[in-house]
Amino acid sequence: MPNVAYFGDATVPFKKLLSIAFLTLLVGCQSMMPQEGAAPVNPGGDVTLIFNRTSTVWFAIVRSAQVYVDDLKVCVIPNGGNCVVNISSGKHVLKIDSTFSGSFGVFSQTYQFDSGKTYRFVIAPNKTEMVANTMPFGVAEATYYEANKGSTNSNNGDFTMKPAE
Repeated sequence: MPNVAYFGDATVPFKKLLSIAFLTLLVGCQSMMPQEGAAPVNPGGDVTLIFNRTSTVWFAIVRSAQVYVDDLKVCVIPNGGNCVVNISSGKHVLKIDSTFSGSFGVFSQTYQFDSGKTYRFVIAPNKTEMVANTMPFGVAEATYYEANKGSTNSNNGDFTMKPAE
């Protein structure tokens, strides 16, 4: 006689009941996972930006770097990855944040881009900020955050960025 489970008034084979329970659990877990947000967009233009992410693991933390140009997400770069984006010339704010960031700061810097040129940037973990994020919220983290932000720029996120030479 096969293994049978009674579910209400219905008789259900055990393997089928186990499969239904597993699928229900899987669907429930997927709906609770945080999403990275909208898909990246390439705004287009005559300036090329190339972002290279260093292949670095800091305290076993591996997060994707989210790149924004003027608050528009243009890339999500995994560890050791890169991204190429075209934008219009002029003044733009570049921001870097991490997926599932525990930080309430980001890397943010204003740059002037000339028409027809290519600019390269290197994105790396901001080790000081990652250490601050591991501390319980308090005076040290708030002081670090306030000390590393300005009216037009900030370098207090999980990632930092610099122009490649």
